[in-house]
Amino acid sequence: MNFPLVPLSDVTTVIAGQSPPSHTYNDSGVGLPFFQGKTDFGEVHPIARKWCIAPKKIAECGDILISVRAPVGPTNVADSRCCIGRGLAAIRPDGTAALRDFVLWSLRHRETKLVAMGQGSTFAAISQKNLKSLQIPLPPLDEQRRIVGILNRAAKIEQLRRQAQGRIREFIPALFVKMFGDNERIKSSYPYMPLRDVAAIASGATKGRKIDPGQALEVPYLRVANVQEGFLNLDEVKTIRIRRNEENRYALEPGDLVMTEGGDSDKLGRAAVWNGELPYCAHQNHIFRVRPYREIVLTDYLRDVAGSSYGKSYFLSVAKRTTGIASINKTQLGGFPVPIPPIDLQIRYCNIITRMRRVADTAIDTTGRVFELSSSLMNRSLKVDS
Repeated sequence: MNFPLVPLSDVTTVIAGQSPPSHTYNDSGVGLPFFQGKTDFGEVHPIARKWCIAPKKIAECGDILISVRAPVGPTNVADSRCCIGRGLAAIRPDGTAALRDFVLWSLRHRETKLVAMGQGSTFAAISQKNLKSLQIPLPPLDEQRRIVGILNRAAKIEQLRRQAQGRIREFIPALFVKMFGDNERIKSSYPYMPLRDVAAIASGATKGRKIDPGQALEVPYLRVANVQEGFLNLDEVKTIRIRRNEENRYALEPGDLVMTEGGDSDKLGRAAVWNGELPYCAHQNHIFRVRPYREIVLTDYLRDVAGSSYGKSYFLSVAKRTTGIASINKTQLGGFPVPIPPIDLQIRYCNIITRMRRVADTAIDTTGRVFELSSSLMNRSLKVDS
């Protein structure tokens, strides 16, 4: 589909934000909601935290709000009349040539281009001139409605998938407490063994080492950013150089637990299970590989006891702290006193978790197919590469 390209200003009104004097805004709900930038954005609509009694620039309900300063490109839709600061611009399609949601999707899928247009020596920003000159496709209105309908349905499916996954993540801690107890009960209910006695613990590869090119391998590896609370985020997997004879030393195997050394306190001892998502993957030195002896303790149980209030209390109590950063070393991790419930109770717990994951995986697979179709439509109709 080859649709004509037009400058954004041909089919919309672009309103540059302007920050009012600080004495004119408040946090008590007096005046118009005041949005200053991306930090005020929600999933779809901005979230009011401040209000202004003497706005300089106003966006109307239904206007597209776009971040024009560090970061450039993210969008929201105003759900009421509001004041916008200089970190935002409001985009108001005229409706006779371009539908609001079609322009919104076009902007979202040009975010990379907008970032590239951003200028500034200390932080990225896009000028009004560049924003107005941004080229977007312009199909007939009926075609815009068809495209928007498909993309909105795909986005709704993705939103429902995220909500379902969120509920599963909320359910797992509740199930853990129900079956094994909270911080106090788990302490008194089961015998303990130090983690080093129920699992093999290994440190990871250090980035930036000097390695002879003839001995070097470039392999995918997990970073702290990949290990979230109870799950892995593999949206961006980077590579690291290791020696050829180190492949087995740093390799992850399905069923391994990966645990973070630290960073901000919320990153301390985070644990997730590696299920063989890649044919080969290593782990960096800020992540410990924990390989449970499964006749004693099961991986899913070990992940969740590490993430429980009991586990968090232990890691916080032994962590080394410097300027807001908390970390544990291999010795401290190995000393983690793991409560050991009967193996049949662990099996029952893990079976429930497995069944839940199968349901989630089915939803993910369905969502993936929908997004393959919608991505093809976007590439053809929104001219992402233009």
